[in-house]
Amino acid sequence: MLSKTIGRGGFAPRHRYDRTMIAAVVFAVWLAIVLGFGIDIVKRAYGDALHFSLIVHFHALVYTGWLVLLATQVWLVRSGRAAAHRRLGRAALILLPAMLVLGPATAYYGVADNPYMPDKWIAWLSVNYTNALGAIVLLVAGVLMRRNPAAHKRLMVLGTIALTEPGFSRIWAPLLEARLGAGYLAFYISTYIGTFVLVIAVGVYDLATRRRLHPAYVAAALWIFANQALADWLFHQPFWLAAMKRMTGH
Repeated sequence: MLSKTIGRGGFAPRHRYDRTMIAAVVFAVWLAIVLGFGIDIVKRAYGDALHFSLIVHFHALVYTGWLVLLATQVWLVRSGRAAAHRRLGRAALILLPAMLVLGPATAYYGVADNPYMPDKWIAWLSVNYTNALGAIVLLVAGVLMRRNPAAHKRLMVLGTIALTEPGFSRIWAPLLEARLGAGYLAFYISTYIGTFVLVIAVGVYDLATRRRLHPAYVAAALWIFANQALADWLFHQPFWLAAMKRMTGH
């Protein structure tokens, strides 16, 4: 049932299933991160490679903090504590700048500090950098549009979805790469199929409940897909690999 209150452009700002949809997406994000990094930790444990630099610990703390903040914010809204939701949202002013710095920095030092890093993972910086930049842009936009609930919710959800590639990739990328081989499309599917499905699912939900897409969703989805396409293209370019080798001292 569509809300009786229709917003600009004929988009109902609220629907009775909105909270369920957002909670489901947040659960999917948490599941991808926990499973993906859980698999990675197990592999590292078997290889006696559970040694991480200090910046990795800071990175994990800040990015996990963001996921905890998002889940808490969803719970506060579901429990009718909107005032607490708004107060706690100020934590984003600390977490987002930290994420913008720590995401690319952790990727950089992970490559620069390993003299035996394979070319693939050096070129993979295209994914690391576009993920961080693309997601933070959407999350900052979401914070700025907090007085527009429909846009705010979609930007915050999609911005967080854009961060989940490392979790999804650790779950199935090796298997998909082995089956699909090399190439632009194979790389995209192996790397981004998880985030792609979640982004599309949000759009399908809007179409099912409103018969239209919110402009904020359209802009955010196009931004995510453009960043992913750029990362895919850069990954396959010799000039990008050469530039990243110079930058990281390889």
